Amino acid sequence: MPIPDPYVAKNKDEPSLDEKEGNGVDLLFHTNTESGKTDDLDAHSEVNVGFINNSGEWASISGTANIETDRERVRKYYSPSLKAWLGDLGDGKHDGGPEDPRIGIIKIKSNTIQYSANGATMVGQAIEVAKGMVTGQTANVNKLRHIEESELQQWRSKA
Repeated sequence: MPIPDPYVAKNKDEPSLDEKEGNGVDLLFHTNTESGKTDDLDAHSEVNVGFINNSGEWASISGTANIETDRERVRKYYSPSLKAWLGDLGDGKHDGGPEDPRIGIIKIKSNTIQYSANGATMVGQAIEVAKGMVTGQTANVNKLRHIEESELQQWRSKA
């Protein structure tokens, strides 16, 4: 199942994809538990996460998010790069390290996944577009797949 490689956060308010669980169908993100997004997720746990790569392939994951603050889990997935996003408050506790109580994990349990993958080269895609222009039929440049919760459960059980 092609859930894209880790998402690189653009700013400190965006979580970054750190891991996948459940045989690759559930997502884990580090987060600052003192940010507004954790309050939003507590109030509205149904989420949609989207990814796209340079070749136009994309994935859309609909799921349920929860915030985990278990220190053992935080340490398991901790990365020193988190210090850059959290900073050191200078109090010996809030230092961006693995014991910083601000660090939590957003776990998204996927309910459905839809993705588009293209197996054709750029030349192959151009030919499809040209063919569509000539014939009036829709160009077929990628394959869409929709994965329901029952299939995701099967993937999780293989983990």
